[in-house]
Amino acid sequence: MKKTFLWAVLLAVSIALPLAAQMKAGAVVMTVNDQPIYTWEIGMLVPQIQQELAGQGAQPNQNEVINRAVQRIVDSRLLGQEARRREVKSDDARVEAAMAEIEEKAGGREGLDSALVGMGATYDLLRASVSEKELVKTFVTTQLEPQVSVTAEDVVAFYNANPEMFSRPEMVRAHHILIRLMPNSTTADKKEARTLATAARQRVVAGEDFSVVARQVSDGPNAPNGGDLGFFAQDSMVPALANAAFALQVGGISDVIATQFGFHIVKVTEKRAASKMTLEEAQNPVEQLLLENGTREKASELLAQLKEAATIVKNAPPEGAPAS
Repeated sequence: MKKTFLWAVLLAVSIALPLAAQMKAGAVVMTVNDQPIYTWEIGMLVPQIQQELAGQGAQPNQNEVINRAVQRIVDSRLLGQEARRREVKSDDARVEAAMAEIEEKAGGREGLDSALVGMGATYDLLRASVSEKELVKTFVTTQLEPQVSVTAEDVVAFYNANPEMFSRPEMVRAHHILIRLMPNSTTADKKEARTLATAARQRVVAGEDFSVVARQVSDGPNAPNGGDLGFFAQDSMVPALANAAFALQVGGISDVIATQFGFHIVKVTEKRAASKMTLEEAQNPVEQLLLENGTREKASELLAQLKEAATIVKNAPPEGAPAS
């Protein structure tokens, strides 16, 4: 089983449990109009939210991350239910492609089924979750996005009102190897992870291709892409990682870096000096941003109405368990 998938599986079993008041991994945490939300769904979403918040420089606690995951799933349930009410259909081809990718990351169908059993889930439940995500995407793009109109005047007004958004800071492009630590890792776990990170660094310093080593040993979500983080500004990454990257010259390889996520090695491949986008350069990105913002507002308005009418029931913890 691939390491990145294993990490998500373990989180599905362990990290979601506080919200479910230590119920078993496959427990129903709450229902949304009688449609269940499971602990394994929350756990699978937690790493994505952690990564998003880390990219924003935030260091949220576990309960905050779990609550965000729950809210995101509640929103998905409500939008999926509304999509079905309006007879919107999900793209079956995209669902099958997504399931095939998940299966591959799990090392095949047998590995996926085994992982799902440990999470208290089944293949059919996972497929239903993936299908709901695709249904919501289709609903948003076909029902909500067409309600938003962006004019050339809107673009110019936004560009002129937000000059700081178009002043591009210095940026670096880097590749990244992560040896991840589980929450509540022991001293022995940390020592082992640091040893693995040090060994990976020694390999790339000795001349092995960084991308190849990243694909082989990294636990980061970008490992399949050779650990490529793309271009990023200094304030858009975890400080310890960003500081190390910006201190390197192109081609430079960092020492082992410790963060709350584990141990990292970074190689800088490109640098861009600070600059300012012209209106012409900003045209398409601003149009897309305004379209996304407008669509998000439409979704928020609809969700407010759906929540007002919804029956959302949080399951009580089992007798003797701590309250969540």
